[in-house]
Amino acid sequence: MTELVLKGKIDQEKLASIVNFLKSWGIDVEVKDTVSKKEDLVPPFAESFGMWAKHDIDIKDIRKMARERRTKTYGADSL
Repeated sequence: MTELVLKGKIDQEKLASIVNFLKSWGIDVEVKDTVSKKEDLVPPFAESFGMWAKHDIDIKDIRKMARERRTKTYGADSL
């Protein structure tokens, strides 16, 4: 068995043309549509959102804390 992998979204007309072309040569063709591995992954930090549910914090506060930490570590002139 030889496997041909077509990456990306393929227009149905183009896919039908490829299948018909291969069948015209007497090649047995089977089409399988699979989800890419990137779509299977859980988005980063998706499971950690719940830990901030009861805390009053937003991205501005997080950035401010990071900026203050960087200033203490590298000095005010490094920003």
